[in-house]
Amino acid sequence: MSAPDRRHITAAMFGFAITAIFVSYQLLTDSQSLIQRDSALMIAFVALCPPSLLSIAFDPEVGTNKFYFLWTAIALLNAGLYASIRALVGRRLQRPD
Repeated sequence: MSAPDRRHITAAMFGFAITAIFVSYQLLTDSQSLIQRDSALMIAFVALCPPSLLSIAFDPEVGTNKFYFLWTAIALLNAGLYASIRALVGRRLQRPD
């Protein structure tokens, strides 16, 4: 596997990991938890994971199968987004001006 391919896969894994951390944070701070959600941190997660805005449209209950299916799809979309951005940036940096 070439170095550029590895970089795309690494970027995709990073995007997937950000979504996994976002879901973990949501599970730790759900309505039954004693820990309060921090608004600034939630905004940061939305900025790092734009596909998470899809969860507003579907709004599944935390812990259900729909919740996990939706967030798996969001994680894959975020991974694709990060890999695409990495590919575009890499292509742009290779071009001599």
